[in-house]
Amino acid sequence: MSQQNMFLGLGDLDHLSQMAVAPPKVSFAGTWTTVELQPDIFVPQRFTVGVAVQSPGGRLHFKLLDDFKKFECVYQGQFPQRSARELLAHAEETLRAAVQAKTQIPEILFETNCLSLAAPSYTSGEDQETTVERLFNEVVVMSPITEKKPREFESIDTPRARKLVNIELKKIAQMDYEKIVRPDDQGLLLEYGGAKHFLDLNLLTAKACGSVTSAVYKTAQSVELNLLKTSRDLTTYSRVRQLDDIGLFLLLPETGSLESKEFKRITEVIEEHEWKLERDGFRVVSLASPAVLAAEIYEWAKPTMA
Repeated sequence: MSQQNMFLGLGDLDHLSQMAVAPPKVSFAGTWTTVELQPDIFVPQRFTVGVAVQSPGGRLHFKLLDDFKKFECVYQGQFPQRSARELLAHAEETLRAAVQAKTQIPEILFETNCLSLAAPSYTSGEDQETTVERLFNEVVVMSPITEKKPREFESIDTPRARKLVNIELKKIAQMDYEKIVRPDDQGLLLEYGGAKHFLDLNLLTAKACGSVTSAVYKTAQSVELNLLKTSRDLTTYSRVRQLDDIGLFLLLPETGSLESKEFKRITEVIEEHEWKLERDGFRVVSLASPAVLAAEIYEWAKPTMA
């Protein structure tokens, strides 16, 4: 290659480097592990019955097997479905406690030799929920094979849920709308003890605070995390500002949009948190219709406006 051609080649490389675009960063990066079930502690035979993912310092997301028919085929009655169901119920209870305590994967213990977690490995993806679903489908071979795929479920995050509810609330509240919903539907910075703290609540009147949050997710863990975060922010603000009227308005998935087992789990999680929050003075409303939820918000807010 001549010297002239060599420099022409370098020029082309410079041109290409200017056109290069950095690849987008992944939304979620962290570790993942499998939940292993050993039916007989004297026989070293394990089955992968679930997966869990976690970002550094974040909360756990997991999914567990909920159909145990294949164990009957493998063990021919020596390990009945009832035994598998009891062990997986214990696993779910332990992992849900880990979610609330933000326990890291290496520190989680099941207190039974029949259950264990594999050594965590790196993973990434669009978000925790999508990553859990992908890994579960890839590695949990004991899950049932479904011939017919259910219609595609579309999650709705909290910002979108608020937009849907606000469209209906504007129609109902009209001029009162701005007395209820925060500007631009954003949270607020609370000054306390010389520092500022961001609280994600979008409903604020003269005498009350509240939030619209989403439960339109595919897993109960995502719903539970949303409830924990929202209720914590509302509790903090109400205590600092000495407000007794607190509202939490939850947009639910439409009936039939999820498999019945998963919908039941989500409902159970909501009912459990609803009972506790009501004991703490919250008004909790859970509905699948943005319009009906908006009507409930207006009825709650009217007596508390200036």
